[in-house]
Amino acid sequence: MNNRPTTQWAVQPAAWFKFDPDGVVYCADIETAYRVAGQLMEREGDQMIWKMTSGEPIRWVRVYADEQVSGVVVTDQELSHLK
Repeated sequence: MNNRPTTQWAVQPAAWFKFDPDGVVYCADIETAYRVAGQLMEREGDQMIWKMTSGEPIRWVRVYADEQVSGVVVTDQELSHLK
């Protein structure tokens, strides 16, 4: 049986390096993933957003602690390239 989540994105501290399916925060969309990364950065530092696939997850983007992360950072045009 496949227990893999059906979400598209996952967020975890970048310092973990390897994907941890039990430690990530799964997100339905990239907007939520950026918001979660922004919330976690304050106490956990840089965050890695992973793209979930039918195989192994892919490191998608690293969100650095000194970045300002908000809903306006990712435009609709940029989001259309990710979908």
